[in-house]
Amino acid sequence: MQPKPEYPRMQFRRTQSWLNLNGEWSFAFDYNRSAISSDQWKEDSFFDKKIIVPFAPESKLSGIADIDYHESVFYRRELDIPREWEGKRILLHFGAIDYHSHIYIDNQHIFDHIGGSSHFEVDLTNYVIPGNTHVLKVHAEDFGRSGKQGLGKQSYFYKSKFCSYTRTTGIWQTVWLEAVPLSGLKKCKILTDIDNGTVTFIPSYYSTPINKKLEIMVKGPETISQTLECSQNNSITIQLDNPRLWSTIDPYLYDVELRMTDDTEAEYDYVESYFGMRKFDIRGNRFYLNNKPIYLRWVLDQGYYPDGVWTSPNDEALRHDIELSMAVGFNGARLHQKVFEERFHYWADRLGYITSAEYPSFELKWKFDVARFNFMNEWRDCIERDFSHPSIVMWTPFNESATIGDEACDATNFNWGVYAPLYENFISQVGALTKALDPTRPWHDSSGYVHVGSPEIYSVHYYEPSAKALMEKIHPDGTDSQKMGTQVSSYCHCPYNGTPYFVDEWGGFKYVPHEVEVAGWGYNGINITSPEEFAKYISEQAEAMRIDDAIAGHCYTQLTDIEQEQNGIYTYRRQEKAPTDMLKTIISKKPDWSEF
Repeated sequence: MQPKPEYPRMQFRRTQSWLNLNGEWSFAFDYNRSAISSDQWKEDSFFDKKIIVPFAPESKLSGIADIDYHESVFYRRELDIPREWEGKRILLHFGAIDYHSHIYIDNQHIFDHIGGSSHFEVDLTNYVIPGNTHVLKVHAEDFGRSGKQGLGKQSYFYKSKFCSYTRTTGIWQTVWLEAVPLSGLKKCKILTDIDNGTVTFIPSYYSTPINKKLEIMVKGPETISQTLECSQNNSITIQLDNPRLWSTIDPYLYDVELRMTDDTEAEYDYVESYFGMRKFDIRGNRFYLNNKPIYLRWVLDQGYYPDGVWTSPNDEALRHDIELSMAVGFNGARLHQKVFEERFHYWADRLGYITSAEYPSFELKWKFDVARFNFMNEWRDCIERDFSHPSIVMWTPFNESATIGDEACDATNFNWGVYAPLYENFISQVGALTKALDPTRPWHDSSGYVHVGSPEIYSVHYYEPSAKALMEKIHPDGTDSQKMGTQVSSYCHCPYNGTPYFVDEWGGFKYVPHEVEVAGWGYNGINITSPEEFAKYISEQAEAMRIDDAIAGHCYTQLTDIEQEQNGIYTYRRQEKAPTDMLKTIISKKPDWSEF
């Protein structure tokens, strides 16, 4: 049975001419990184293993489960190019490869990509012949300990340790082929405006279309169709009568058909998509969804799986994690230190689950020019990929960023270590890029610790054993909400400025009701022995924040246990730790001012 057979891009579906390449490939570890210089990679005998793509070799589902450091790996498989793709643009898509990818067709190097979390495509048109079989080889290099790439929660240490877990190397998302008309649609950005009842489509093409038209059909409570002349600079805005809004209560989605025709009115290209009419913004110290205040009741989701590591075992697992979260009363999640598979966002769109999209920024040393360059390029690609998902309501590029002296930029302080002015300048540049790419969403400069300038969202991370201790951190000077607790370094002090105050990490209570594979840890050192006690600790702190008018939302750590970190609402195998209804009674409570 083919793993993960679903079309991966539900907002840009071209399902009539695609081939899913997931499944068994030939594979080799290049332990000494000598395969290229010795030409070993050109020989079929070099590929001495089999791997199940898209699972990384560290995962059990890959069939290999080798969790050592891997800086160089190779893949091989044959590509049978359908004869009917003659005259089309033939594209090879990779959902993600960690980290630096080199692509070869018939031993000819044709493409490079840098970035472990971003989708990329390779145009094979000039390298393959429809009706023929060609050999695809992929060389993936991964230098997670270099400080020049984002590692996220992949362990910098040899084994999983503290809050770092099994690494991911090479291909870890779906690989597919598709045939596209030579000047067919490349992408289409969708912008919604609920205040004016409009939706704007900004299409782009693989080459400049000549004598082509694009018909856009929107299917909802009403069906509306409009046509525009195809060009690389044309966009179109469609007026909706009484638009039905997308929300956490009613996640209504409009279906879209994009149909290109030539001058004879014959169909030239066809793509399906969808969108949700929603607005998310900030007013004073509140978040607003569709012009109504909303209290964020979030959970931290790291997107790890016991058998797939960074890759979900199947599509149902992506949906199931959202359903588990919603079942206990959360209305969204912070997608922590990972760029999630795009089909996760599809399910969040369908289920009405709001999220913050993050980047795996841990272990990236901002001191290095190449580290900042690599980040900016990949962050841009991640925003471009996920721009039109209504469930994503903010961008969070960094986690717990801080500035300490350059002398601390060494092997023992790999996460920090930059000069404060360099850091501040870099954060400002990332903010400018983010807002230029997407002016419709708030940007959350860093979850917790140091903020720069005048942040749109002021977030803190506090793990305390009691509600009293938590609130003393939040209000260190008593009840004055304008002197909220801050997290700063000696090099950068950005006090609370009246924007939404978001307790973006809290809780972390360890409770292990089932037998576990490894002994683990939680925050606060509390020995919880029953579901009732577990619920009591969560309830006291959640209630203290709910009734505090200064707090705009919170995010509990975390949805599931992960390996040795055992502070989840659920176990790593997604088993209940406390009855769902017991936790839902606690977590689903909202302040009187929140309308969602």
